[in-house]
Amino acid sequence: MPTQRPMRPQDSIEALNSEFQTLDSKINLMAQKLKNMEKNEEIMGRTLITLNEKLEKTTREGSAGASASRTQADEGKFATKQEIKELRALLDAINPLEFATIDQVKELLDDYFKKYGKK
Repeated sequence: MPTQRPMRPQDSIEALNSEFQTLDSKINLMAQKLKNMEKNEEIMGRTLITLNEKLEKTTREGSAGASASRTQADEGKFATKQEIKELRALLDAINPLEFATIDQVKELLDDYFKKYGKK
Protein backbone atom coordinates (compact mmCIF):
# COMPACT_ATOMS: atom_id res chain seq x y z
CA MET A 1 0.00 0.00 0.00
CA PRO A 2 1.62 3.25 -1.07
CA THR A 3 2.10 5.79 1.59
CA GLN A 4 0.74 9.23 0.98
CA ARG A 5 2.91 12.16 1.61
CA PRO A 6 1.24 14.48 4.08
CA MET A 7 0.11 17.72 2.48
CA ARG A 8 1.48 20.89 3.82
CA PRO A 9 -1.10 23.41 4.96
CA GLN A 10 0.11 25.82 2.27
CA ASP A 11 -0.51 23.22 -0.48
CA SER A 12 -4.04 22.51 0.70
CA ILE A 13 -4.85 26.24 0.89
CA GLU A 14 -3.55 26.74 -2.67
CA ALA A 15 -5.60 23.78 -3.88
CA LEU A 16 -8.74 25.15 -2.23
CA ASN A 17 -8.05 28.61 -3.65
CA SER A 18 -7.69 27.12 -7.12
CA GLU A 19 -10.97 25.23 -6.74
CA PHE A 20 -12.75 28.37 -5.56
CA GLN A 21 -11.46 30.32 -8.55
CA THR A 22 -12.63 27.58 -10.90
CA LEU A 23 -16.07 27.49 -9.30
CA ASP A 24 -16.28 31.28 -9.36
CA SER A 25 -15.51 31.40 -13.08
CA LYS A 26 -18.12 28.70 -13.75
CA ILE A 27 -20.72 30.64 -11.76
CA ASN A 28 -19.88 33.82 -13.69
CA LEU A 29 -20.23 31.95 -16.97
CA MET A 30 -23.62 30.58 -15.91
CA ALA A 31 -24.75 34.08 -14.91
CA GLN A 32 -23.78 35.41 -18.34
CA LYS A 33 -25.68 32.60 -20.03
CA LEU A 34 -28.76 33.37 -17.93
CA LYS A 35 -28.58 37.04 -18.89
CA ASN A 36 -28.34 36.08 -22.56
CA MET A 37 -31.31 33.75 -22.18
CA GLU A 38 -33.36 36.52 -20.57
CA LYS A 39 -32.49 38.91 -23.41
CA ASN A 40 -33.39 36.29 -25.99
CA GLU A 41 -36.66 35.63 -24.19
CA GLU A 42 -37.54 39.32 -24.33
CA ILE A 43 -36.69 39.50 -28.03
CA MET A 44 -38.74 36.39 -28.77
CA GLY A 45 -41.68 37.83 -26.84
CA ARG A 46 -41.59 41.07 -28.81
CA THR A 47 -41.25 39.16 -32.07
CA LEU A 48 -44.20 36.95 -31.17
CA ILE A 49 -46.36 39.98 -30.40
CA THR A 50 -45.41 41.60 -33.72
CA LEU A 51 -46.12 38.43 -35.67
CA ASN A 52 -49.50 38.01 -33.96
CA GLU A 53 -50.42 41.57 -34.89
CA LYS A 54 -49.40 41.00 -38.51
CA LEU A 55 -51.36 37.74 -38.61
CA GLU A 56 -54.49 39.41 -37.25
CA LYS A 57 -54.14 42.24 -39.77
CA THR A 58 -53.66 39.81 -42.64
CA THR A 59 -56.62 37.73 -41.51
CA ARG A 60 -58.87 40.79 -41.33
CA GLU A 61 -57.76 42.04 -44.74
CA GLY A 62 -57.84 38.57 -46.26
CA SER A 63 -61.41 37.77 -45.30
CA ALA A 64 -62.72 40.95 -46.94
CA GLY A 65 -61.14 40.45 -50.34
CA ALA A 66 -60.76 36.68 -50.31
CA SER A 67 -63.21 35.83 -53.07
CA ALA A 68 -61.85 38.41 -55.51
CA SER A 69 -58.23 37.52 -54.91
CA ARG A 70 -58.89 33.76 -55.15
CA THR A 71 -60.12 33.99 -58.71
CA GLN A 72 -57.14 36.10 -59.71
CA ALA A 73 -54.74 33.67 -58.02
CA ASP A 74 -56.43 30.66 -59.63
CA GLU A 75 -56.14 32.20 -63.08
CA GLY A 76 -52.39 32.63 -62.56
CA LYS A 77 -51.90 28.99 -61.56
CA PHE A 78 -53.21 27.29 -64.68
CA ALA A 79 -51.68 27.15 -68.13
CA THR A 80 -53.76 27.50 -71.26
CA LYS A 81 -53.97 24.74 -73.87
CA GLN A 82 -51.88 26.86 -76.21
CA GLU A 83 -49.11 27.26 -73.58
CA ILE A 84 -49.09 23.51 -72.96
CA LYS A 85 -48.79 22.83 -76.70
CA GLU A 86 -45.89 25.28 -76.94
CA LEU A 87 -44.09 23.68 -74.00
CA ARG A 88 -44.64 20.19 -75.41
CA ALA A 89 -43.26 21.26 -78.80
CA LEU A 90 -40.26 22.88 -77.13
CA LEU A 91 -39.48 19.75 -75.10
CA ASP A 92 -39.87 17.54 -78.17
CA ALA A 93 -37.49 19.77 -80.12
CA ILE A 94 -34.86 19.92 -77.40
CA ASN A 95 -35.23 16.42 -75.90
CA PRO A 96 -32.83 16.78 -72.97
CA LEU A 97 -32.27 13.02 -72.82
CA GLU A 98 -30.38 13.17 -76.11
CA PHE A 99 -27.70 15.37 -74.59
CA ALA A 100 -26.49 12.96 -71.90
CA THR A 101 -27.80 9.88 -70.15
CA ILE A 102 -27.52 9.31 -66.43
CA ASP A 103 -24.87 6.65 -67.00
CA GLN A 104 -22.81 9.05 -69.11
CA VAL A 105 -23.00 11.72 -66.43
CA LYS A 106 -21.97 9.21 -63.75
CA GLU A 107 -19.04 8.11 -65.90
CA LEU A 108 -17.93 11.70 -66.44
CA LEU A 109 -18.13 12.38 -62.70
CA ASP A 110 -16.14 9.24 -61.89
CA ASP A 111 -13.44 10.27 -64.38
CA TYR A 112 -13.35 13.76 -62.87
CA PHE A 113 -12.98 12.44 -59.31
CA LYS A 114 -10.27 9.99 -60.37
CA LYS A 115 -8.39 12.75 -62.15
CA TYR A 116 -8.53 15.27 -59.31
CA GLY A 117 -8.55 12.80 -56.41
CA LYS A 118 -11.78 13.99 -54.83
CA LYS A 119 -14.78 12.09 -53.52
